Amino acid sequence: MKPTIFKPQKLKNLNWPQTKVRFPNMKPLGDADKDGVKNKFDCRPFDKKRQGIFHKGQGVLDDLSVGFETIRGMKTVGDVQRLEESLLKKQEEKD
Repeated sequence: MKPTIFKPQKLKNLNWPQTKVRFPNMKPLGDADKDGVKNKFDCRPFDKKRQGIFHKGQGVLDDLSVGFETIRGMKTVGDVQRLEESLLKKQEEKD
């Protein structure tokens, strides 16, 4: 039986929990790959091209995301309902 040889994982392929174990002093609110997403919320903290499906460029939720400023400005339930309707329209148009 051959001994199993493990290849070390490339830095680009590490996710945040793996990065935290390998580099315990790394700052969670820093930005190691300078892509604009904090390390803690970055799906791959060392890969500038991959941030996860919730970030721009991944396609799934690009047009359906709403910023905090939009939500904070809402005063009534009707505002929320209009926002939901507009998001549903956008989603239907996409499909």
